[in-house]
Amino acid sequence: MTTKKKVGIIGGVGPQSTNYIYEKIIQFSQSKYNAKNNVDYPRLVIESVPVPDFISDKNNIEEAREMLINTTMSLTNSGATKLCIGSNTAHILLEELKKHTEVPFLSMIELVTNKCAKSGFKKVGILGTPVLVNSGLYTKELKKNGIEAINPTNEQMKVIENIIRDVISGSENVVHKSSYIEVINDLFSKGCETIILGCTELPLAVDYEAFGNRTISSDEVLAEGIVDYYYTNAEVK
Repeated sequence: MTTKKKVGIIGGVGPQSTNYIYEKIIQFSQSKYNAKNNVDYPRLVIESVPVPDFISDKNNIEEAREMLINTTMSLTNSGATKLCIGSNTAHILLEELKKHTEVPFLSMIELVTNKCAKSGFKKVGILGTPVLVNSGLYTKELKKNGIEAINPTNEQMKVIENIIRDVISGSENVVHKSSYIEVINDLFSKGCETIILGCTELPLAVDYEAFGNRTISSDEVLAEGIVDYYYTNAEVK
């Protein structure tokens, strides 16, 4: 299938999660749209941007903003018909990025929230970077859909930050993993029906099978949103 659609992905925040999202795009293309040959897969352009992180604070936000604006313009000039950001935290800059392109964005925050709403959830836990959680992006979006958001405590956010940095650096810290699992169990004990893995590194942190599919991977939701856009009502040349 050849279409005029082309998805531009702002990646590299961090690189491991961008790779994982691409893998999921391939899998969803196969499982949902029966992709078998090269011509069947989505046309993508991925720009991996080595931005200084703003995981725990916004000290580097201005430099990151300029880099992401330039990337948005670069992907626009490449002919992308839809843009997206392979990072939850970077969505705090989404409205700013929209000012520099006429190409519409797929919002990971909105896609994840829509999944929660369609599933009928009323109480959802949020895991993410301190900057993302404190921004209230998920809390506000979930509230619009009548869903209560339960955020981790400040101490728990330090645990989450540690596990995120472990994924980015390729580290294996058993203590950090154990503490992270305790945070997840604590959120479930507070009545959360599901937990949003609201940082694209978190789906790579531990094996979530033991939680009985009660977590939502923002990576997978974005990947599915990309392929749904690409294949639905595809405009064939």
